[in-house]
Amino acid sequence: MNRVANGVFVACAITAPACKHSSSDCDAIAELVMRAPPQASAAAVKVILAQRCALGGCHLHAPGAAGLVLDVSSDSWTSALVGVPALESPSMDRVAAGDPDRSWLVYKIIGSFCGAACDPTLGCGAEMPFGTALAAADQETIVAWVVAGAPSR
Repeated sequence: MNRVANGVFVACAITAPACKHSSSDCDAIAELVMRAPPQASAAAVKVILAQRCALGGCHLHAPGAAGLVLDVSSDSWTSALVGVPALESPSMDRVAAGDPDRSWLVYKIIGSFCGAACDPTLGCGAEMPFGTALAAADQETIVAWVVAGAPSR
């Protein structure tokens, strides 16, 4: 098990009693990290976001769900994600470069909030994209990009 996946396991093992999820929910990020390709480019992630997230009524225009607007018409979409505190879980960044278990985007795309400290007034929200989950390959691509440090190119 790699360092990131091992850290996820330890964090979930500590917080699992407080979770209202199964232990398999707590293992979801570690399993995804282990399945992710060795690396993924920002261009590959941008395609996924453009097709599934940066849509009218979701994250295309302000105010954007959870305050997130993804301008996929330029490379500025990364600045809306990387190093920006998550509205629903302010103790995490939307994307913590290199750290999927501290990246709210990862929790949102897998729909597992085990161990997450969500804002008590907002809650954790739901799995994204709303309605139909991302394909496993798309989830793996996003996680690989996060693990690689969330490069903008």
